[in-house]
Amino acid sequence: MRRTLSVFAVLLAGSAGLTGLAPPAAVAAGTSATATLITGDRITVRTAPDGRDTFEIQPAAAKGMARALVHLRLGGRDYEVPGTALPYLGRGLDLNLFDVEALLAGAANPADAATFGAALAKQFNEDNARGHFGGQGLFANGARYALAGAPQREAVQPRSVMRTVSVDATDIAGEPADTGIAFLYNTDDGNTLAADENFNYFAGGTAKFSVPDGHYSALGVFWTADADGNPTELRFSAQPEFAVKADATVRVDAKRASAKLTWVTPRPALLDDTGFLFRRAAKTGPALVVDFDAGPGVPISVSPSAVPVRTGALQTYPYSRLVSPPGPGTPYEYVLQKASIGTIPQQRYVITAKDVASVDATYYSEYRSAGLRQRSGMFTFEDGGGRPSHPIDLPRKQTEYVSAAPDLVWFGGVSKYVLPGPFPGWAGGQYEAFHGYQGGSTVTEGWNRFPLHPAGAVALRTDPTVYTLPAATRAGDLLRFSITPFSDNEPGHTGFGYYGESRDTVTGHYRLTQDGTTLAEGTPSGGFEVAFEREAGAAPSTLGLTVDAGRTGPMYHQSTASHTEWTWQSQHVEGATLPPALYCARGENGPDRACAVEPLLTLQYAVGGLRPDGSTLSGPQSLDLTVGHLQQSAASPVTGATVQYSTDGTTWLDAAVTARGNGVFHADFPATTEAFRGTDVSLRVTASDAAGATIAESVAAAYHVYLS
Repeated sequence: MRRTLSVFAVLLAGSAGLTGLAPPAAVAAGTSATATLITGDRITVRTAPDGRDTFEIQPAAAKGMARALVHLRLGGRDYEVPGTALPYLGRGLDLNLFDVEALLAGAANPADAATFGAALAKQFNEDNARGHFGGQGLFANGARYALAGAPQREAVQPRSVMRTVSVDATDIAGEPADTGIAFLYNTDDGNTLAADENFNYFAGGTAKFSVPDGHYSALGVFWTADADGNPTELRFSAQPEFAVKADATVRVDAKRASAKLTWVTPRPALLDDTGFLFRRAAKTGPALVVDFDAGPGVPISVSPSAVPVRTGALQTYPYSRLVSPPGPGTPYEYVLQKASIGTIPQQRYVITAKDVASVDATYYSEYRSAGLRQRSGMFTFEDGGGRPSHPIDLPRKQTEYVSAAPDLVWFGGVSKYVLPGPFPGWAGGQYEAFHGYQGGSTVTEGWNRFPLHPAGAVALRTDPTVYTLPAATRAGDLLRFSITPFSDNEPGHTGFGYYGESRDTVTGHYRLTQDGTTLAEGTPSGGFEVAFEREAGAAPSTLGLTVDAGRTGPMYHQSTASHTEWTWQSQHVEGATLPPALYCARGENGPDRACAVEPLLTLQYAVGGLRPDGSTLSGPQSLDLTVGHLQQSAASPVTGATVQYSTDGTTWLDAAVTARGNGVFHADFPATTEAFRGTDVSLRVTASDAAGATIAESVAAAYHVYLS
């Protein structure tokens, strides 16, 4: 009996945060989309110009095997599988149900996903208690669930002699394995086996495969769970390399996974979230990836190996988040991952100061809220990457010790709060650009630091493995813009722009002019950015861009509206090329870099004494203002700036501004202390450079002065 399910998938022009997926047809480069699995888990995919994707997963369940997530890359396609679904792949649940690319094109009732996810979790608990998965309950009488409209794969006549490979194993209890999953991968050519031919289940201690001659890698994944379905242990047992020339047997006993993952940190820390990634690449064709995010506090053990593989490549790494014990003082956490190439090492890692960067992080919010934080690390050998987010109470200050390595980049973001409803999403936060850290360094990061205002993306790395789209470029006479309102003042952060939820009122408008004549005008709706392109006249001229943004709702009180006007000199561009870290547009053969960045001015604000709740103490008020230009533009010296402030939004007073050099200005507000007490302070600034570029920006209720 085959049951087809219409699986819910929602497309958004940007959403929650960010793993490695083959670029889905439904997601254009530089955009994002969100899909919901049959089990209710949500995956947001952001496709980069280089074809790599990042994603953020929001599990439907807060705990248990439904919270444990397994990312599989099989046959060149990527699948995101909740732990409760893993034992039923191919024996009740079609693999295509978890194919993210396929899900992005579908649609259905979200309530169906929540209902099925709960039913599957119940079935898992019942089968786990029996010690046997499949054939009962949801899967009785041969019931099989598949994505609606997905074709069934037809059996292919073998073109070579097929061999039987028996992958034998005892489980964690030392008995012939009847639970757990075996993976077999051809390391000569990753296309040798179809996606559903790369895995099988243990029964009576054996999982059998029919394969042609060649070199192979075998992996056994074993887990245990308690009566409530919470994972209690995870083991990876591998035979990284062996040859098949006749029928063969290999063993991946769970007891061979003798290397228990242990982090030894300079400060006491408690294990929170943890997982392990196994990647085996062939000489040619797609790699096999098994990435098991086990969830909070689950012990993980793997089988060590001493001999480097000779066919293809082997990469593994553990990843964990550890948090400070309860107690007084500033909280801290460790976000750690350590890659190994060629062999699987012992899993005891002693962390020293040179292994991590120390990040002094502040998360600003004018309201106390339960938000989300995603920090994902990706090595250069990965096709993409991503991790689920974790809850974070806002506002907050904490110290974050983050793994640092030359081939490790980090990305992610923060959500100010979680959207209400059965499928919570991100809201009111910031995304961060790909960036790395230097071991032993100390850096400061501010998230949602007021005032929020429009900004463009900034490349934080110079290597060509990550591409960034500048806020304004010109190729010939074609102008392109990508500017995000409600961004904070940290280079590389961009806000959620015009994206809002049902309780919000979001407004916006943009206008592009050339010598005072309107070239383009519009109202952004539903997306994150002011993103458009338009032809301009070739002759030298003065261009002007105005961006308005408003956002009101129950979670917003500060920086609720901004009005920004840019003017600059521009003319026809020919022969310009951006450096590898930047791009103009997605081309047929990769990123198009044949353009120049327009010299728009940029602003960064630092309100004196700003606290994490977006307020300052009553008393003398001050502001540091940094005026610059878009990255990689032809910058001219900054010649001046003005600052005005208002406590009622209508009466504006001049601040005393002092130039400190290199585009930095300090402003003091001469009003009496009493005038500021308990008020919202709005800001209005202007700046100019020697080439005639100007910026004028106002931010309503930019920050608050505490009533004391």
